Amino acid sequence: MAEGKHMTIEEAVAKVQLSVVVPKARYNAHGKFNYRSMEDIVAALKEPCKEAGIAYTMNDSIEQVGERYYVKSTCRLFFVDGEDGTLEVCGYAHEPDQQTGMNMAQVTGSASSYARKYALCGAFAIDGTSDPDSLSGKPEKEPPEFGQFIAKCRSCGTSYQFESRQQYEQFKANPGCCPSPAWQVV
Repeated sequence: MAEGKHMTIEEAVAKVQLSVVVPKARYNAHGKFNYRSMEDIVAALKEPCKEAGIAYTMNDSIEQVGERYYVKSTCRLFFVDGEDGTLEVCGYAHEPDQQTGMNMAQVTGSASSYARKYALCGAFAIDGTSDPDSLSGKPEKEPPEFGQFIAKCRSCGTSYQFESRQQYEQFKANPGCCPSPAWQVV
């Protein structure tokens, strides 16, 4: 960038897009998929946004499309130093008709989190193929009947080497590595 020329908001956002990495560090044992949360995205964006001199706000509204209501989340990006230039990106999510185990406020909050995540992913070009809601389609790798192998907890990242399938099955019955262990043979 030439000296004295301030970058545009688009250039600043592109700088963040080139450096931000948000791995799928969480695992949903019920749905059997890896995902990233909105909180993971926010945490990963803090330093790259600071370096690029930008910040963002998130605001939600409710919009009706046909017969359905959606949470619309708007991510507004701006320069921290007050320089001119803003950019807005929106994400949408609708509340499910019913959600077992959640009250209505939790259902709306969940839709808000999804909408915010989609807005942030859109604004910062965070790869959707690594998004939480995509299932890999690959079958789980089974532990070998005999011989050594390694298994990893998808919830906390802990890896162990096992001498046999029997040792692995005994360990899985009471692993103690984290509150919600989910093991995968690697």
